[in-house]
Amino acid sequence: MTAGTETLWEDLVSTALVGTGKRPVPGVDPGSALGAAVDGIGREDSAERLLDLAALALVHRRSGRRPGTGATPLPACAPDPRPAVPERARGRLRLLLGSSTGDRRTAIAELLPEWLAEARARGFRAPESELPELLDTARSHSELRTDVAALAGARGRWLARLNPDWAWAARVAAADLAEDPASSSAADEGIWQHGLFGERLAHLTALRQRDPAAARDLLGRTWREEPAEDRAQFLAVLRTGLSPDDEPFLEAALDDRGKAVRAGAAALLSTLPESALARRMAERARACVRRDGAAAVVVLPPEVCDEAMRRDGIAGTSPTGREERAWWLGEIVAATPLSVWADVFGEAPDRILRRRLPRRWAEDIRDGWARAAVAQGDADWARAQVGRGAPTRLLSVLPADERAGHVAEHVAEHGLSEAFQLLAGCPAVWPKVLGRAVVEALARAARESAYPWSFSGVTGLAARSLDPALATEIEGLAGAAGEDGYWGRAFADLAATLRERAVMRMEFDE
Repeated sequence: MTAGTETLWEDLVSTALVGTGKRPVPGVDPGSALGAAVDGIGREDSAERLLDLAALALVHRRSGRRPGTGATPLPACAPDPRPAVPERARGRLRLLLGSSTGDRRTAIAELLPEWLAEARARGFRAPESELPELLDTARSHSELRTDVAALAGARGRWLARLNPDWAWAARVAAADLAEDPASSSAADEGIWQHGLFGERLAHLTALRQRDPAAARDLLGRTWREEPAEDRAQFLAVLRTGLSPDDEPFLEAALDDRGKAVRAGAAALLSTLPESALARRMAERARACVRRDGAAAVVVLPPEVCDEAMRRDGIAGTSPTGREERAWWLGEIVAATPLSVWADVFGEAPDRILRRRLPRRWAEDIRDGWARAAVAQGDADWARAQVGRGAPTRLLSVLPADERAGHVAEHVAEHGLSEAFQLLAGCPAVWPKVLGRAVVEALARAARESAYPWSFSGVTGLAARSLDPALATEIEGLAGAAGEDGYWGRAFADLAATLRERAVMRMEFDE
């Protein structure tokens, strides 16, 4: 029996399964090229002949297959004109990304963020050979994504389209897209019609930065077809460049079927002091909170949450378990333009905050004022409320140096036991006043033999946020604390990291 080439492989498999003792080795047409090759097999043993024939048949199948047609080649990646990272700095990046598991976590936490920020500030592009690993690392370390996406540039976006694990890159690269004239595809409305969600979000964000009205109009054309979850995220993009021109779109979104969309629209409208929603909230606030003489406040919370309040984003039931009237009161105060209170009380924020509030409602009103200061970016109100016990988010409204000064005062007065969140909210490298306060507080804790492990979070934060110029002073603290004790080792490790950061910066100057 001879088999054609189209059935030979199936016959060989069947023979191998049942054995050559029950089924003969298939024959091959001796006039074919494969048949001529088979004739050269000088095997007498049928099993050996079967294996040789299988090897020849496999090669024959592969060599005889025509290449596929119709595949569309990938478009070339846009060139990146930025300079390459110097070789020593590139070697440092390889070390940071290639460390062992434990060392890698330390490197990513303490050194990689600064390496990325330094490379970005100097206008370098990410090294091509390390780009895939950078994208992988930022996938699981979201705090690195903004810098990695900026350094990756057009090449990073090109790669991200080929790997779903890197889809995050399209979502955070909007500013880069807005400034990159080579990214014409990002300006193509085809991305909005057919792109992945991350690509569409990045395109809308970039367009909003260039042309707010065009971005709003683009979103409006497909608004009704978008899923509710996507509508909520697209709506958040309008915070950039928000203006009274956006009010009709946002007012209509108050009637959206998606709860998150309605809440997002209400939050944006509340930051437009001349919007109809802001005026409605101001009217409610005036009915709820009034001055009482020279030093007190009269508070009359709503009795019910009517349909108009619900439409303006006030939930009928508190998600936090608060008393309903207290919850409604806090929501009204948080959404009211802060300028209203100057009219109500005729006083500056610091004077208003010193007035006596009814104990039952005081927490809700103060929390509402704090939320309003953050949402409206009002530094005067934030400055008047910052202090012990006030929400730490208020610091985000203040200029960086002023924020650092407040945290330094807190550390000097209260130590480091409650300062981690405050310190984490200050951008590195810490200003001199804050760095000095932290070093002195650590030295004081060491002298008092404080329980060391409670300071591990702060020392880790200090390692990546202190000015490297403090390394010599911290080495002195290590010597005073002794090499064998915890504080001595902690100070020695901190100084070593600061030295390493100083060298890392010099590597970019190559």
